[in-house]
Amino acid sequence: MKRLLLCAVVLAVPGSAWAGDDAPYYGPMQRWHGIGYTFGYRDKVERDGSWRIDTAIRGRGEAVDMALYRAAERARAEGYRYVMLLGGNSQTSPGVKAATLYARPSREAVPPGECRSRKATTCYTADVGEILRILGGPNGQHPGVAIVDHLDEYGREVSVSGYGIGAVAASLPPGKQRRLTTIVTDGRVQIRSSSVVPFAPAPAPFVPAPRSAPLPPAAVARAPIPRAAASPSSPSASERFQAALKAAQPVHGNNREQGWTASD
Repeated sequence: MKRLLLCAVVLAVPGSAWAGDDAPYYGPMQRWHGIGYTFGYRDKVERDGSWRIDTAIRGRGEAVDMALYRAAERARAEGYRYVMLLGGNSQTSPGVKAATLYARPSREAVPPGECRSRKATTCYTADVGEILRILGGPNGQHPGVAIVDHLDEYGREVSVSGYGIGAVAASLPPGKQRRLTTIVTDGRVQIRSSSVVPFAPAPAPFVPAPRSAPLPPAAVARAPIPRAAASPSSPSASERFQAALKAAQPVHGNNREQGWTASD
């Protein structure tokens, strides 16, 4: 049993490879004849009101992605914008991947008040629309399948999978961030790397500015038109230059233009 971690999976196959039978089955869990396993999702309400979602897939893909999609799908069907993801676990056996996810719907983008995983980074509140968009498959036709996020420097397709998708709030200690694991698949060789990235903050709600009530037409007609206060004209640059030049002239005795005479 291994804990589910946020990971970005780099696929070396085109997006069209998910078309047809290659995409995992999405629907209520059912037994496949000749295999002896059940595939799909199964969810139920726990005693505390939270949801437990179990998923199982075979072939390509991640069981946790189907569980995340199912949690968001159920939250949207019940009229919620957010879903609190409370952790879970996963296991892999030859040809089968299974996951268990605990979740709770929310109307506000606030951190969850509980976490059932030892890793706090796996418990957070996510935007339902973002989960459905990222894990809706090509053109939204394959629930539980991660869409291509971007191409790397070698032209390989990069998809985001697992915990962390659509995060808007998390109950993390101050300064702690979620860990992102990247899996680069090149043929049969997988290179894993990880980095620490912050959770996306919850978007601030838009609050329109209050509008002042318009004045009635009669009050507008009586309102005096404000007039600009008269300001003394400022001397021009030429006048300021002449005044400074005159002030700098030497004083000569008996010059009445300078305001005094030698007899003074």
